[in-house]
Amino acid sequence: MKFPNIRRTATAVTAAAAAVLLLAGCAGGSDAGTADGTEPEGLKIALSNGFVNGWRLTLIDKFETEAEKLKDEGIVSEYSVVNAPGENSATEQASQIRSLMLQNPDVLMVIPASSSALKPVIEEACTAGINVIILDAEMETSCGTVVRNEYGQWGADSLEPALEAIGGAGNIVINRGVIGSQPEEAFHNRQLEILADYPDVNVVAEVNGFCDSATAQKELVGILGSLPEVAAVPGCIGGMGVVQAFESAGREAPVVVFDTDGKSLSFWKESGISNGSFAALTDPGQVVAALYVALAKERGEEVPADVVLPLVKISQDELDYWVAELNADEYASIAWDDASIEAALKALADGEKVQAPAVS
Repeated sequence: MKFPNIRRTATAVTAAAAAVLLLAGCAGGSDAGTADGTEPEGLKIALSNGFVNGWRLTLIDKFETEAEKLKDEGIVSEYSVVNAPGENSATEQASQIRSLMLQNPDVLMVIPASSSALKPVIEEACTAGINVIILDAEMETSCGTVVRNEYGQWGADSLEPALEAIGGAGNIVINRGVIGSQPEEAFHNRQLEILADYPDVNVVAEVNGFCDSATAQKELVGILGSLPEVAAVPGCIGGMGVVQAFESAGREAPVVVFDTDGKSLSFWKESGISNGSFAALTDPGQVVAALYVALAKERGEEVPADVVLPLVKISQDELDYWVAELNADEYASIAWDDASIEAALKALADGEKVQAPAVS
């Protein structure tokens, strides 16, 4: 399916759509993009973010750096980032998105606080002819394109290297994420599917680490005294806290999954842990990928509704590179660019798995 810019190709709209356009203040449109395969010029791009944490701050920094580069090239004329107030409130983000629509952007990028609650306002943006990109979430819309990592794959990436490191046998503790959330359900279900093929792996406990190192440490400290020898603690990151919990109990560090931020990776290196531990996390660089997906749509290229990309995975062999590359609070990200996204879109069209560009 091709995605020409509706504002520049539609000759009429229904009365209902016209009302939405008037409400959104977007009836005028702009002539920045193209639909004939040529490079767009002077695009206005807005990013709406549901809440702020360290991972999101890295994402925002990647967005601003790449948008500034595209601005220097004349492809982008303006860009903005707006963080919704409150604690990941879908209501507040919906209001924020409607305010952004009044500014008539060519491209609207949204990291939704809720895929279901924000679907109506996303549909409004689609009807207004805005090129909509949804990040880091699943959502079915009439014209929006989702660019994301797959949580089931994250579950696999956070377990399989640990199973390999322990030779497919031994006691493990599963470190759960935010239990009850859709991402954690997909994450954990995939891990259970994988473990079904490992009869010699014994899950001796689960902890609710909430994808947070300090929480994982606290949860493990409370149960370690009752556990047998533990070979690995795979699951939703938190490796630094897991190691500290085992150290405080006078026990040898198991195979763990570290966060991909500079502080955690430096801890890994300085601790001298070389037992097969690794790092795996969703990719804040997906926002750069999303920018180039948006440009492909502006050119009228074939773009699937759901662009699923690989996650960040860091092995022992890559640790020195990332420790030197990252600030303490910065998260590792994949270096997407126009060429690598072109290759990714081709792979998806051919039914193949997307490959991340190699670490430079």
